[in-house]
Amino acid sequence: MVYKFITRTKGVVIFAISLIAFGSFATFLVTLSILLLPLNGPGFEENAAMDGMLSMPVFWISSVISLLIYIAWVIAGIGALHLKEWARHLLRISMGAYIINMLVNIVLNVFAAEEILTKIPMYFLIAGIVISFAYYLSVIYFFSHPNIVRQFKYKSREY
Repeated sequence: MVYKFITRTKGVVIFAISLIAFGSFATFLVTLSILLLPLNGPGFEENAAMDGMLSMPVFWISSVISLLIYIAWVIAGIGALHLKEWARHLLRISMGAYIINMLVNIVLNVFAAEEILTKIPMYFLIAGIVISFAYYLSVIYFFSHPNIVRQFKYKSREY
């Protein structure tokens, strides 16, 4: 078979390893923060909600969605290293879902806590958001590129 010797490109390796690393580290942090939340003392949720710092239903929904997305990144990153077509689709879908989740968090939580925004330099916050969006959009674009799509399609045909 002509396509038997197709190997993964350096970009696939870099993005897949970065997604495995980010996903596993973020999964660890979200799991740890959820497990340690009761240690913040009784009434943490009520105090945070009353101060206008945090919307608790949005926090819990966003935490569960983020945890599922981070786990999907690890699984899809491993699949991308093996050039599986399902992994490419899973990466694009999970990145899109994470961008939507991030936008909802920005609108509902960051802009709701106006007293904290005065203490944080806005250019650091905006720079972090822009860098994050650039990374997520570059992953979506990279795994949608025709050469990468072709590489995944030919590799997944052989078993």
